[in-house]
Amino acid sequence: MRQRLTIILLAVMVFCSCKVNNGDIGDFFGSWLMYSMTVDGDIPEDFNPEQTYWEFQNNLICISCVEFMYDKESRWGTWSEDDNELRLNYTHCSQGLNPGTGQYRAPDWLGFPPNRVLSLSFVARSSNRMSLTWTDDNGRIYVYSLRKIW
Repeated sequence: MRQRLTIILLAVMVFCSCKVNNGDIGDFFGSWLMYSMTVDGDIPEDFNPEQTYWEFQNNLICISCVEFMYDKESRWGTWSEDDNELRLNYTHCSQGLNPGTGQYRAPDWLGFPPNRVLSLSFVARSSNRMSLTWTDDNGRIYVYSLRKIW
């Protein structure tokens, strides 16, 4: 009986092990829907509140645009958090791709500049919602609001 209990306990521990690759990243982990975007207080004409998803795992971020018939364009970068800022790095490369190109390009549909590290400031933040802002080189103020969906 004791051997069975040990085996069951061991199985439970194995199947309940870490679901997060390389450790806990806190509230960021998972998928977030970007339900609002403004530029200088106005909603861009082509913005769809059910189209852009931000996904965090480890130090990776994938921002995707899901379009008609589930066509999906994904952009990959890395992220870090420091001093109330979320830093998104879109300067990566791989064999055959120059830095900041291909799947490592910044998501241009969000107004992100190409091939650089972008610092977004937190306007609001909780475990299931966040709002971020930054100002581009032309002085336009972007605000993104996200809610956790998974």
